[in-house]
Amino acid sequence: MAGAEPDPVDPAGESREMAGERILVAEDDPVTARFLHSLLQDKGYDVRVAEDGERAFQLVESFRPQLIVSDLVMPYRDGFDVLRALRGNPRTAELPVVILSMRDREEDIIQGLRDGADDYVIKPFNARELLARIRRLLDRAERVS
Repeated sequence: MAGAEPDPVDPAGESREMAGERILVAEDDPVTARFLHSLLQDKGYDVRVAEDGERAFQLVESFRPQLIVSDLVMPYRDGFDVLRALRGNPRTAELPVVILSMRDREEDIIQGLRDGADDYVIKPFNARELLARIRRLLDRAERVS
């Protein structure tokens, strides 16, 4: 219909009016990293990708993400180490973190949650579900800030 207002909610249920939020993806697999970058960027997020845990930690300082999606198994600093460092710093202690990993052992999931992850998603993952989890965490962070 000509002249109609655009729908503020897309079919996956993500609000378009929250566009521009900064998300850091820490992922060493180039195929997964490209997919996540495209998926999130297509939803209007400002996305940076770190190929290892050390670079992820550096980008936290310069990019100031509002949420991190992090693999666990990465070179230089693994996702557990990055998560513990974030939680140990008062400036990043409340930064939402989603672990996205192939490690599906109960011990790994429990450790990730105990170390402070806000969510733990096992690969392979459903893109719409991941987007919904990210949106929920960003909305929650916005309400408490």
